[in-house]
Amino acid sequence: MINVTLQPVVIGTGSPDAVGRLAYADGKLVAVLVRLSDELHAADGLAGQWCVEAGFGACDVGVLSVQFPGLEAARNWIAERISVKPLAA
Repeated sequence: MINVTLQPVVIGTGSPDAVGRLAYADGKLVAVLVRLSDELHAADGLAGQWCVEAGFGACDVGVLSVQFPGLEAARNWIAERISVKPLAA
């Protein structure tokens, strides 16, 4: 089973979307997640969702192209992606 951990971080996005998580799979950085702010995303209904700001390896999908309703959904998505395309040693 893949161990996915999420470390809180503030991201210098230059916008209110600055609450983030560094996502590690088995100790390797695989993604940077950002929480979409109420200030910028209330009107489009995306406020509070988490997105991939940057992904690496199997989690490289393009900026903000994948959204999750919560961190557990993001964690499950990361584990699934890594299980399909395992991390290099």
